[in-house]
Amino acid sequence: MTHTQLEDSRMFPLGRTGCVGYLSLALTLLGMGLMIMGASKGCAEAKPPETLAPAPQSISVYALSRGKGVPDQARDVLAQSRTLLKAAQERGEVLQVVEQRIGIEGETRICAEFSHAESARTIIDQIQRLGQGVDLINIKVEPCPP
Repeated sequence: MTHTQLEDSRMFPLGRTGCVGYLSLALTLLGMGLMIMGASKGCAEAKPPETLAPAPQSISVYALSRGKGVPDQARDVLAQSRTLLKAAQERGEVLQVVEQRIGIEGETRICAEFSHAESARTIIDQIQRLGQGVDLINIKVEPCPP
């Protein structure tokens, strides 16, 4: 046995073709397994869109200030939004309405979570029209804070 053969036997105990062969076989089997798993994902029974419950959407209406309290126009939009959301809650279109003071000068957030996506779109559009062009009113479609 020559020196090179001895080094080869230490580095490749199963021989060059043995290790490389086993590694090649393992990678091939792994690749085939991944392809089979990927192909089987599409086999799950698909539900029609009507049976999928849409996630409730939420909106937050913020009345803010610049150091002189919340302006009257912003307070009016907040009050109109509150009335609109409470009426929708009585009709079952809104799951919950949470009002929270967020500052020391009367800054307030009203957050509402809707029960249906269609109701959400209608009411969100109405509130956005109310707040359009009003300074220090911020309307965001976002999840209600915990």
